[in-house]
Amino acid sequence: MRAPTRAPPTTTPTTTCATRDAATAEPPRLKILSLHGFRTSREIFDAQARVARWREDYEDVARFHAIDAPHEGAGAATAEVRAFFGEDARSREWWNATTGRDGKTTYRGIEASLREIERACEEDGPYDGVLGFSQGATLAAIALATPELAERFAFGILVSGMRARAEETKGCDYGAIAVPTLHVVGLKDDVMPKAMSAGLYDAMTSSERTRETHDGGHRLPRVNVDGTPILRDFLAARLAARENSKL
Repeated sequence: MRAPTRAPPTTTPTTTCATRDAATAEPPRLKILSLHGFRTSREIFDAQARVARWREDYEDVARFHAIDAPHEGAGAATAEVRAFFGEDARSREWWNATTGRDGKTTYRGIEASLREIERACEEDGPYDGVLGFSQGATLAAIALATPELAERFAFGILVSGMRARAEETKGCDYGAIAVPTLHVVGLKDDVMPKAMSAGLYDAMTSSERTRETHDGGHRLPRVNVDGTPILRDFLAARLAARENSKL
């Protein structure tokens, strides 16, 4: 009697840990600390970023991590913000600017805001860079000019920001900011006109600073005047620089 033919043993390919890790590993992306505008909040910043389609345009290169300012707004959110986000829109501010009889401006609460950036870096960092919008952009520039905080960030993105004008910030040496910065200006921005944004740009002297403009107003923009995603080239260059530094 012929012995029954045995089927050759089947082999199941083994998946190594390295293979699994490679398949599930998240692609490299930048992690960016994001500072919201005057009398808004981190939720509103996230909503503004969604409206600008930042997730669709940049999810392959960056994550934007917004935090709240430490102070309740001294007043309600602006009428424009309330119209879009509702009457109950949370109002937070990085400081409340007041001007005395002597004509000097004070940023009440700025020290706590700088400490909040330090806390975020300690607890949620490290971050690759810092991004700010409006009052948040002015704060981001102050942070980049503050030695203890500047070492935390490899770049800055300043959207509709201005040069600080308070007594507490007169020691800010913007010219000492050596990291790359991107300054974003809206040509129809009547809250932070181009001339005010130019004051911050001109205060910096690094050859690593660049400027982009868009056709919109006081908002997070999607594209520049040429129709290109406004942060794309800058973010791609920063990610490449970080990854190349690991080689």
